[in-house]
Parts: sequence; C-alpha cells; structure tokens
Amino acid sequence: MSRRVERFSNASNVKPLRRKRDHRVIAGVDIGASKVACFIAALTPESGPESGNEFGAEVIGVGCCGLPPRASAGRSMDHLEVSLRRAVEAAERMAGVEINAAHIAVPGRLACARRIGVDLEIADGVITEDDVDDARNEGAALAAPPEYVALSASPIAYRVDSEAVYDDPVGCAGALLSAELLGLSVRESALDNLAALAERCGLSATEFSPAPAAAAESCLLEDEKELGVVLIDIGAASTGYAVYDDGALVDCGGVGIGGGHITRDIAQIFGARLSDAERIKTLHGAALIGPGDEHRFVDFPQLGDGADPSRASRADLCEVIIPRMEEIFELVAERLPSDQRGRQTLRRAVITGGGSLLLGAREIAEKTLAMKTRIGRPLSIIGAPEAGAAPGFSVCAGLILRAASNSSSRKFFLGGAGQSRHAFEKRAIFGGAGRWLRAKF
Repeated sequence: MSRRVERFSNASNVKPLRRKRDHRVIAGVDIGASKVACFIAALTPESGPESGNEFGAEVIGVGCCGLPPRASAGRSMDHLEVSLRRAVEAAERMAGVEINAAHIAVPGRLACARRIGVDLEIADGVITEDDVDDARNEGAALAAPPEYVALSASPIAYRVDSEAVYDDPVGCAGALLSAELLGLSVRESALDNLAALAERCGLSATEFSPAPAAAAESCLLEDEKELGVVLIDIGAASTGYAVYDDGALVDCGGVGIGGGHITRDIAQIFGARLSDAERIKTLHGAALIGPGDEHRFVDFPQLGDGADPSRASRADLCEVIIPRMEEIFELVAERLPSDQRGRQTLRRAVITGGGSLLLGAREIAEKTLAMKTRIGRPLSIIGAPEAGAAPGFSVCAGLILRAASNSSSRKFFLGGAGQSRHAFEKRAIFGGAGRWLRAKF
C-alpha cells in the first residue's frame, strides 16, 4: 500500500495535503543511524540587478524521526522505512505539500574520493568552453572505480601550459589544458539500498550527495574554504569529513566511528540500557573533566528487572567519553592529506553533527588535530525553525542549498571551483549516477 493511501485510509475527517508538483519545491533527506530528517523548501528567485536566474531557498517544512537503538529487537529496513515515512509526513504537513522526489545524502564512510588528472591539447591556441567541457567529461568518465557509481567530478585546479590559471580558464591562450578534478563515487549496492528504501516510501532520488560535502555547504564560510579547512560531521554510527583548499573540495570520506560508539561504551562499562546511556551522555556527559566532577554523582539504571541503579562520579563518566572522542579525531587525522603542502594549508577545523554538541568536543578536536576549531551550525536559511539550525541538521540544510544552486543558471559543483556549463551539467556532474538513476527509475 502506498504511503499516500495508507495515511488517509483510516482518517476520513483529515483534509488531504494538496499535491504540488512544481519543480520549485525541493526536498532533502538525511537517513542517519539515530534519526531521519527531511527538509522541504520552496525556490524563490533572488532579487537584485545581479541575481540573474539564480534562486534562493525558503524552508517550508521540517520533519525528524528518531530510530531505535541498534540493540533493539530486530532493527531493520522496516524501522528505517517507518522513520523515513514519519519524517517526510511531518515535513509535508508543515509545508502543506506532498513530495515525490528528494535529494538524498550518502554517508561519508561510503564515499570513494579519487584525484583525476586530464591533459587536453588545444587545437586553436585559445581555450574555449567546449575545451573545458571536454576536459571535465573525460574526468567524469574516470570518477568511479569498478562497481561504483559516480556522484560528481568537481574541478580542483586548471593549468595552461603548466602554469596555474584562474578558476575559469576560458579565453586563456595555450597549447595544453591540464585539469585536476576530484571524483566522488559510491558503491552501487549502497545506492541500490538507499533508492529501494526511498521507493518503499513513495520517493524517488533526484540526486545523491555525500553527506560531509552537503554539510560543508551549510556550515562553512567562503573564506574558510579559500584558506583551507576540514569539516568533520560527527554522526551516530560514523564520522564524515570534507577538506577544502583554495575554494575547492579536495577530499571527502569518513570513518566508521561516531557518537553512538560513545553511548555503547557508557552502556557496557556502567551496565546501563542503551537508551539510558544516551540520555546520561546527553545530560551529564562531557569530553573534559571539570573542577569538582569527582564529587558529582550520576545514577545509572541497570539492566534487568528490579536491579538497583549504580552510582558513579561525573569524572568517571568523562573518562569513558574522552578516549573515544580522541579516537574519532585521530582516525580523521589519519585520513587527511599526508603531503607537506596539504598539511600546511589545513589550519582550521569545523565540527558539526549531533556529536559536536558534546561539551568539550571542540577542545578535544583542537588538541588532537592541532587546528583552531569551531562548532559549525547551518547558516541561516529563510523559514527554517530554530531547531533546524542545530548542528544535527547540517546535512539536510546543505542538501537544500545545493539543490537551490543546481536550479540556478550557473551549475553548482561540490568543489565550488569554476562554473558549470550545460554539456557538463548533463554528463559529468552526476557521472554514472545519472545513468544509474535513469536505468533504475
């Protein structure tokens, strides 16, 4: 039974949502390990003499639904489906529209990033838009290894006759155009699972985007991207990262440890249920030990019927949290560029996601990464409620901003370097993902 029929079959007195198929309504869905979030936004033309055909986004609906702990009996695709349905329906009720397609985030740990170099001889001695398109298309064809589907091939830098040029080399004179691109791809089976889950809820995938790159679009400042920054998105099951330098995305990925592992550590060491461990972590946990914490005590409800709660100091709780938080940042640091130039340009980090709200997370990041660190929250989007500006919604907000940019006259690239053109918009930005979506749907 479809989601629409199921929703109103037993509620004859409920007024159905009006269906709006206008392409100016967009949606972003973030399917995480602890929650599913959905943003619905309306595209509005930007005002001003220089706006051209560019659009802004106004959030008109927000929905969120939590997932049961992993240890709950039989958490499966059915639980994900129920949570996704509830999140989408909550956003639809708030927006007053129904959606049948969404931009869907892919966890950073599933993304594969590879640098691509393309050399193109210039016949007429002056670089044209077609030459840049050809270079990008050749790079897009190499963006994904076997059994992977390409998501994007974003430009990092251009060189003409071995000399660095501006972001857009069109009009430069030279005999050889060299383009360096970052190809992002995901294993086909992972996309199949996400697409199947969305289809079960009556949604089709407009586009798949790496979650860390989406979060970066909502949290990072343009100056940070230009000067060099790493964004770290701390989720429940994994932690994603996106590295920017000279305004371009130069690396993206993730590690298989997140805030949920801290919860499991607390539950195992203190003998508490996962739900109680999560609550205690949120209320009393910290990644630093403050004065007097050894004299502040926390009660831990125990597993089993009628078991008396145990008591431990807040300092004991923090000593469980700190090593795991340090491990998260150490694993991310191991994935960062290892060359000397790459390390020198990375002087700043931005942490976001639900795990970044843990007290002391920023200080642990600064100590472990040796970088100035701040907590990243989604930049203000018109219409978004205050709760939607929390770090846990960075990915959803970024998906909306990315979709709004894609709808503008100048195509939006993950790396932010260069401008798009119609030919590359069709063939390269989705890479294999465009062909995969057409084949599947």
